[in-house]
Amino acid sequence: MAIPTIRRGLRSGPRAMQVTLGYGSEKLQLEFPDGTLVSVSTALRCLGGIRPEVYDRWCDKEGRIRRSLAAFVNSEHVRYRQGLDTELNDGDEVYVIPVISGG
Repeated sequence: MAIPTIRRGLRSGPRAMQVTLGYGSEKLQLEFPDGTLVSVSTALRCLGGIRPEVYDRWCDKEGRIRRSLAAFVNSEHVRYRQGLDTELNDGDEVYVIPVISGG
């Protein structure tokens, strides 16, 4: 279960894996029990429980990133990794940014 940044200081117990989700200037810290296997998809679903309005802007009904957005893990596009199944590690940063196109 992820714990929003605002509650992190109140948490006691074993060490937690931290993942940052970012969009523009907005950043959200998620925490998972150390040793948990977390993918980009898992982090996004967790975001849906904490900030459903952000999740709805980022993801479609199937849980995929909207076509107008791109997801990066530590500056590398997820399509060059395992897509939304890309496994995350402690300290990883996931950024969702708008796709810019034109001619």
